Amino acid sequence: MTTDNYFVWRGETENEFQALTEVVQVKSLIQKHIEALGFDSFAFLVQHPVPFTRPRVFLFSTYPESWVKRYESENYYAVDPVLLLCQRPGRGVEWTRDLFTGAGNLWAEANAAGLNSGFSCSAMAPNRAIGILSIASSLHSHTQHLRIQLEVKLHFLAELSLRVLERLNDSSMAVLSNDFSQRELEILKWTAEGKTSAEISLILAISEHTVNFHQKNMQKRFNVSNKTQIACYAAAIGLI
Repeated sequence: MTTDNYFVWRGETENEFQALTEVVQVKSLIQKHIEALGFDSFAFLVQHPVPFTRPRVFLFSTYPESWVKRYESENYYAVDPVLLLCQRPGRGVEWTRDLFTGAGNLWAEANAAGLNSGFSCSAMAPNRAIGILSIASSLHSHTQHLRIQLEVKLHFLAELSLRVLERLNDSSMAVLSNDFSQRELEILKWTAEGKTSAEISLILAISEHTVNFHQKNMQKRFNVSNKTQIACYAAAIGLI
């Protein structure tokens, strides 16, 4: 991959994604690009940062359907090392037997489904959702000597995919709530600083009742039980 060729590819690829008008087109375009890289199938997982203990996930995939069902039924989301390592956007992860040592039967079952080698990389959206793009091949050791190219290209493909899903208002990119007023954002910021309702009322020159009113409304919108969770969720999705 020469520098000149990469920038030509990057420009053409960005134009292709910008031309998409429907979410269903994203899948076929990613498939086209991963086949050009010599791979068979892909999975693009969109993972939101909240709720912390049960993050919302959305999957776009051309993996064998039987494997996707098996992965979900065994809840391999909980043990898949790729998902953990890809929380750092832009870091490429090559699939190896050693990588999956602590993941139970995940590696063996993936191989049985025809996923014998693969590579993953991620990108982050403005709302802090992570898009993890994984590509797989039936061939063994198919990622050797390709790490730099795969890392760079998959990161860009993941970034473009997130942009398209956001532009087309797909549900996979919807945050819990982002329609906060300026006053609510001010209260959120001071809440995150550990200030009490009484302290916030003095800082903002409003009544304590008004502060509590806004905090209660935000709890309902975030579906959380206390003001600490409000501040944590708001920070996690980039509101403050």
